[in-house]
Amino acid sequence: MKEENSSFHLHSTQNPIKEGERISLSIPSPLQKDEFLVIIGVGCGYHTISYLKSVEDTTKILLLEPFSELEALVGAELKEKLGGVPIYYGWEKFEKLNRSDWMPSSTKNLRIFIHPNYSRRYPELSDRILSFFSKKESVSQNKLAKQEFGRLWVRNFFKHMKKSSENPNLYRILGRSITPKSGRIGCFVGASPNLESEIDWIRKNREKFFLLSSDTALGYLLENDIQPHGVLSIDSGLGTFYHFPENVPENIPIFTWFGGACRIFDLKNPKIIYLSTHPLDQILGAKFYPRAPILENPSLNVAGLAISLLRTLGAESVLLKGFGFERDAGKTHCRSTGYERYDRFFIDRRRSLYNSRYTPESRWKTRTSVLEILQKWSPIPILSEIDSKQETFSGWENSLENYPSSFPGSGQEWRKLCSGISELPSEIHVLLPRETKLLDPIT
Repeated sequence: MKEENSSFHLHSTQNPIKEGERISLSIPSPLQKDEFLVIIGVGCGYHTISYLKSVEDTTKILLLEPFSELEALVGAELKEKLGGVPIYYGWEKFEKLNRSDWMPSSTKNLRIFIHPNYSRRYPELSDRILSFFSKKESVSQNKLAKQEFGRLWVRNFFKHMKKSSENPNLYRILGRSITPKSGRIGCFVGASPNLESEIDWIRKNREKFFLLSSDTALGYLLENDIQPHGVLSIDSGLGTFYHFPENVPENIPIFTWFGGACRIFDLKNPKIIYLSTHPLDQILGAKFYPRAPILENPSLNVAGLAISLLRTLGAESVLLKGFGFERDAGKTHCRSTGYERYDRFFIDRRRSLYNSRYTPESRWKTRTSVLEILQKWSPIPILSEIDSKQETFSGWENSLENYPSSFPGSGQEWRKLCSGISELPSEIHVLLPRETKLLDPIT
């Protein structure tokens, strides 16, 4: 097939079938159960037909031909050969579709393959398409986090278990769920710019709900003389250190996990450890706390984890404050977050605070998908306002448990236990011999 008024061919003029077989070897395979493959640049389909013959499950594959003109030329014949695999013609038409129209809801990772002739001949179009799919990849940030922090999470897990066992009076485990009670409301406070306009409302109504602050919003709340009932901190990055200003009231409990930031475990505040979906947390629960809830967070946003936490503490419903997607003059966070202190080290005459922290509008808009996920998934109602029927949020401490005498176990016990779990990811397995030594007796 030849491009009109050009010498460019979409495929080999000598043996397109053999060329298609060669190109098909570069297409990602095999696919994981939560992955979805998009093959861009179909042409006459030589490479796609060859690839489809090599895979057993074709339900996780979509074909996209950017040029709608090809549908009239080869579309009908090609659809018969594809055996039901969906194919879309016309890039402008496809990019207007909703994600739910073409991507299964169970997808957690997109795999993208562009025909090499298309990427060479149409680089600008290829870049547009890649940019489009990068924004649709719902867990791209989660993948990056695992790649960047995976080793740190494992090391912190064993380091913090050992450290907490040396001073157990400062630590409790979120060991069981409390049945939600009518009228008990939790309020999670994020650090979006709209928190500055909601701060008076929070001050006025603080005693009507359990006020759970993100670590990012803590500085702004304290600056406005509002002390939350608890702080949620999940990030292991160095920037977390800066979210906790000097002289943080030592009576505010901090909800975190063993893989969290080391700064949290240096503070004198009481720590409440929750169990996450991380494999080591699940092993910890099975070994020591069989009734402990595993806090799920399909939104991959701290607000999602806050909803799971508040429900575990007995909240019937939840309010979200400082959680919005409208910016004020380009700001992505309210004032007095740790980001302001952290970014000062990187500001110079050529790099401003704006370039360090502020996000382009095109990228910012993609964050609204988090709110859609939360609204669909949330196990308790997300309120926009409170009424006069709320109850005092008391008794949540009944969900907490102390460490058992056998906690945290020895490094040898953990190595033996984990060696028998075949489902444990290989990237964790390889770290265990070294990191579990933190729990071995000093000889």
